[in-house]
Amino acid sequence: MKSLILTVLYLAKDTVHRWFTRLSSPVARVLVVFFLSLCALCFLGSYVISAKLMRDRIRVQGGDLVFMTLTPGRDGKEVMLPGPAEFEALLGADSLAMKAIGYVQTEDGRSASLYTYDFERMGQFLPIMAPSGIPTLFIAESSRLQPGPSSVSLRQEKVDVFARLMPAGEHLLPRLTYGGNALIVQPGSYAESGSRVRGLGAQQLVLRVRDTQSSEGVRRAEQYCRDFLRLEGVEGHVRSALPLLQEMDAILGNQMQCRLGFCGGIAFIVGILLTALAGMEYRQNEYIYTLMKSFGIHPLLLVGTFIAENFVLVGASFAAAVWSFMYFQRYIVAQFFKMGKYSLTLAEIAPELQLIAASLLGCVLVSAIPIIFAANRDIGRVLK
Repeated sequence: MKSLILTVLYLAKDTVHRWFTRLSSPVARVLVVFFLSLCALCFLGSYVISAKLMRDRIRVQGGDLVFMTLTPGRDGKEVMLPGPAEFEALLGADSLAMKAIGYVQTEDGRSASLYTYDFERMGQFLPIMAPSGIPTLFIAESSRLQPGPSSVSLRQEKVDVFARLMPAGEHLLPRLTYGGNALIVQPGSYAESGSRVRGLGAQQLVLRVRDTQSSEGVRRAEQYCRDFLRLEGVEGHVRSALPLLQEMDAILGNQMQCRLGFCGGIAFIVGILLTALAGMEYRQNEYIYTLMKSFGIHPLLLVGTFIAENFVLVGASFAAAVWSFMYFQRYIVAQFFKMGKYSLTLAEIAPELQLIAASLLGCVLVSAIPIIFAANRDIGRVLK
């Protein structure tokens, strides 16, 4: 064990000595790997940002939503929709469902859709409804109505309501009501029973798929809705932005091939450099290494020395490139790629980091191939 430790320390000292005596060799490896890695990060980082922007814009436009409308038949048959927990478990999607049961006239003379909901979804509506339990009129920001107590005309009768602004942010209610004025009443209330005589009762459902990395989540949700209509035997229709998402997946799939080709080109350049320098340095010290072999040093230690040397240099260069990119990415993205003030986190660019790191690791291992053959040469041929 003592001899092994001394041998490793000697090889480490010899490596450091070679670095100082031939400074161009480690500096060339560091600079080449650093700049190529930085260029790769800039290229792949712009790809990640562009894909992120595209997904965000599609999501803002409703690309992650699936709408289903169930039209009641002549017999007035109603279908019980699955609850929020079931949609979350089966599809990984948030859901909101209501019944369109009529129309009312607001104080400003305009009409508003009248909705109710199932008791199973009461937990979704109670937090946004008026605290007193009276019907709640949700108004858009552009409406002339003001939040607060108000009234509507329902079947030529005045009904007291409480006006509130339409929920903002990620709430699904604006999507389900198309952002217009909507009066929501509790199930079984006077307003619901008074309007049901009109024979309305179309059920509307909206699903928001959480997984937006591909079109698979939206495809599964849309297929589920179509199967639901078919198995329940009711009329209705389903709509989503699935064709657009599938087209985006195809485009991103083609870009994946470009990413692999770009990383392959970098790996080819770095591999040639590391292999050439490692072979040259071994040949310059081949006599000393062969003497060490004659003293009982295993060739694997010699090969491992060059692998460890390249691993340290390449790893330090790659780490420096990652740090530089994360620190200067705002300027790189804004000035060179004209994508605005966007930045990436390590988690968002982790797949690209892994791809580049795997390419560089392969280069380090490939560079050891000529060392393996040289270290196993016959001792007598070298020392003669």
